[in-house]
Amino acid sequence: SMGAGYDLRGVKLLEQGLVDEVIEMDLEEVVNAKNVLLQRLWRRRPSLAGENIPMPKMVGADFNNVTEVSEKLHMLFKTNQQAHNWHTIFVFEGVMIYLDQGVSSQLLNLTSNCVKDASGDQANDCASLVMADLLDNVKDDDYQLGKHELETNGWRILDWMPKQGLAR
Repeated sequence: SMGAGYDLRGVKLLEQGLVDEVIEMDLEEVVNAKNVLLQRLWRRRPSLAGENIPMPKMVGADFNNVTEVSEKLHMLFKTNQQAHNWHTIFVFEGVMIYLDQGVSSQLLNLTSNCVKDASGDQANDCASLVMADLLDNVKDDDYQLGKHELETNGWRILDWMPKQGLAR
């Protein structure tokens, strides 16, 4: 999850056995604070530790520093790639609205390229993008502009459900 903040969706997905691994990237101070909260959660809910449910891996990064994010994402793909049976789900929810102009497009392109670098020809089968966020170059809920922005950055729209507000 890119910019997960204090959301516990990743923990819930791990707890329910719906995913094998969760990696969350956010600002260093958010990562540090969330790690403290997760440690407290594990102490208060011994069933989590007893079931050997892993904690999400937390990675600190400033998304406005695309070079830093690129280095960390490429390293994660390099160290976490398992055989040929993996699927990465990138989740952006309400984080791009805080980024400098143009950075959201760069991050979309970066995530797409990381998958392509790690998987080669099977890139479209190895990753999904789930987002409720602001897209550069897209006003309101314009499907054609959204499709163009995503395709320009290596993603293909399978479902488009815009909503009102800053994060779409």
